[in-house]
Amino acid sequence: MKYLILLLFIVSASLFSQEGEIVYGINLNLTIEKINERVKKSKRKLNQEVITTLKKMVLNSREIEGVLLFSNMISNYEINESVKNEGVKGVSFIKNDAGGNNFYHTSLLLQKNKQENCEILEACYVVENEKPIWELTQETKYIGGYLCYKAIQSNSKNKIKKPIAWYTNEIPLGYGPVEFYGLPGLILELEKSTITFKAKKIVFNSKNKIKIRELKGKEVTKKEFKSLLIKAFPDFYNYKK
Repeated sequence: MKYLILLLFIVSASLFSQEGEIVYGINLNLTIEKINERVKKSKRKLNQEVITTLKKMVLNSREIEGVLLFSNMISNYEINESVKNEGVKGVSFIKNDAGGNNFYHTSLLLQKNKQENCEILEACYVVENEKPIWELTQETKYIGGYLCYKAIQSNSKNKIKKPIAWYTNEIPLGYGPVEFYGLPGLILELEKSTITFKAKKIVFNSKNKIKIRELKGKEVTKKEFKSLLIKAFPDFYNYKK
C-alpha cells in the first residue's frame, strides 16, 4: 500500500512540475461549398447580401494562432498578440470566436476557468466560466502522432453544434484552449460550430521559463457582467430583442 502511495506521489509531483507551451492553429470551418450547400437546402429565401458577405469573409479568412502556457497545474491562454488588432472581417470573425482579446486562466487543482476582459468596458473584469461536462467516447484518431479520443461537451448551450474535443491520454494534463478543460488528457483538437483549433506545436520544459500571470480586474458573475454590458450598450441589446 505504501508503495502505491509513493508511486501516486511521484506521478502527482511530476505532473505538478510539468510546464510547457502549446500553439494552436485556428481556422474557419465554413467554406464556399458549405455556404452553397446550405443555400440549396434552405426552405426559405436567404438574403443575398448576407450570403455575399459570408463568402467574402471565407475568402479573406486565414489561420490565426492561440497560445496556451502551463505550469504548476495552472494555464494561461490567449490569441497571438500579432492578430489582436487585426481588422480584416474573415480574420476578425475567427479571432472573436477563438477568445478575442480576452485572457483565460485555468486551475486544474480548483477545476475552474476564468476570463479577463479589459477591452469592452473601461475597466478590467474577471468572469468565471461554466465547467465543461464531457461525454467520453471510444472513437479515436491520430493527431501529430498522438492517439486521441473524442469527447463531446454535453452541457454546451450551442444549438448548432456541441463542441467536440480530441484529447490524448499520452499527455495526462487536462488543459485546453479558451474555456475548455477537464479531460483525462491534453486537448489537441477542438471543433466548434464555426472554427477548429488544432495543436501545431507542443514544447515541454523548454530552457525559457514559462511565466504564468494572474488575472487582473474586478471579479463579477456572468449575470453581473451582462448587466454592465446592457448598461453600457443599451441600443445594441434593445436591437437584439
